[in-house]
Amino acid sequence: MNRYPVRVEARHEEPLSRWLWLVKWILLVPHYLALLVLWTGLVVLTLVAYLAVLFTGHYPVAIRAYNLGVLRWSWRVGYYGYQVLGTDRYPPFTLADVPDYPARVRLDSTDGPPPRWLPLVAWVFAIPHLLIIGALNGAATWSPAAGDARTAAPIGVVSAALLIAGFALLFTGHYPRGLARLLIGIARWNLRVLAYLTLLTPRYPPFRLDQGGMEPDGPDGDPPPHAAHAETRSGAGSAIALVVGVMLLAPAAGAAIGGGILLAVDSRHDSTGYVTSPAVDLTSTTAAVTAEDLTITDADAWTRGISDTGGLRLNAVSSNGRSLFIGIAPQHSIDAWLSGTAHDELTGLSDGTPDYDRVPGDVLAVTDPTSQTFWVASATGPQATLEWNMVDGQYAVVVVNADGSPGVAADVRGAFQVPASAAWGGGLLALGGILAMLAIGLIVLGGWGLGLRHNGPPPPIGPVPQPIPPVTAGV
Repeated sequence: MNRYPVRVEARHEEPLSRWLWLVKWILLVPHYLALLVLWTGLVVLTLVAYLAVLFTGHYPVAIRAYNLGVLRWSWRVGYYGYQVLGTDRYPPFTLADVPDYPARVRLDSTDGPPPRWLPLVAWVFAIPHLLIIGALNGAATWSPAAGDARTAAPIGVVSAALLIAGFALLFTGHYPRGLARLLIGIARWNLRVLAYLTLLTPRYPPFRLDQGGMEPDGPDGDPPPHAAHAETRSGAGSAIALVVGVMLLAPAAGAAIGGGILLAVDSRHDSTGYVTSPAVDLTSTTAAVTAEDLTITDADAWTRGISDTGGLRLNAVSSNGRSLFIGIAPQHSIDAWLSGTAHDELTGLSDGTPDYDRVPGDVLAVTDPTSQTFWVASATGPQATLEWNMVDGQYAVVVVNADGSPGVAADVRGAFQVPASAAWGGGLLALGGILAMLAIGLIVLGGWGLGLRHNGPPPPIGPVPQPIPPVTAGV
């Protein structure tokens, strides 16, 4: 059997605690937080490595060491936690290889550099593996219904095997060896594919489920004993740079997205500064369609000193040729006016289609809307346009036929007057770009430093523990 360069090893330990697996998720919270940062750095550094391979033909040694360290860390956490539950030894917080820990990942670097074209197509080549891995790890979903509520839980080989193993531990105190071999084999497949994508291993991962703690071609054996390597670099600075870089990604993305939204809004201004929404087709067999409980607060503070901000425009076009009335009034006035009369309240949109709640009552004509005195703004006609400078309060918008009769049909557009935002949008977009470049620089600096620090050989240890014999299934 050909020797695959990514070496994933595990040693199943006995005895295991009957109950510890129930609370490992709490114990692993610090590791999950650390891995969130490390994996964010891995994504950024992998993209940098892709560019390096594409243009130079060489994968940077420091990035390879960092990415391999993240895979090691992840495998140790997964082996202790809910990928295998194979040990009760708490995983160490390090990117380095820990030879005496029962879960290890190593890379045989004898295959040489990856081809320059591999970064362009590695993710495409990995799709068949990702489909299989997705099925093994829970692509199916179980969704039992309980009344109006539905819950969903992923069901796959890994989740089912872990549940069986966990309950076997709880009630018998023993972990079924066959399940351990199976779960290690699935994890090995996952790690081979991840290594192919992040380390650009030149050899394509095999479609093979190599079960058991030992690679199918036998153990490597550790390097011969050597003098302990004295660390001359402190990892604190690199770790701080990595964490700060990852934390800067969020404000960078927020500033860039906010700037893009402001620029998009600014591009939709008309000549009077209004941004108009798409038309909404309102229809009702009752005498009125309403949008209620619209609360406006701090309108004066928002518009003070900005003369072109705070205007609202509503345009209603009749769909049946009848004259329309559109008005805005305090909520309590609308409640009193429509009391006892059925009408449809607009509650939202689903893919552009209005959602209504029918307010109970008799389907009757309403009293003449044009004779009411509570409107703060109104308009009448087959094409009615209302404009209003907003003030604080709780309001309702009403669309009715001008004569108050049932059967309303109108296409309504809303528009809000906002100040020119191109300068703000451009500034936020530029700020987002600067923060993103700074974040990427810090992540590369931190990951590079951590990779260099952990690029040496592992420390010497005693005899290599005997792992679980391999079982191979597949093609």
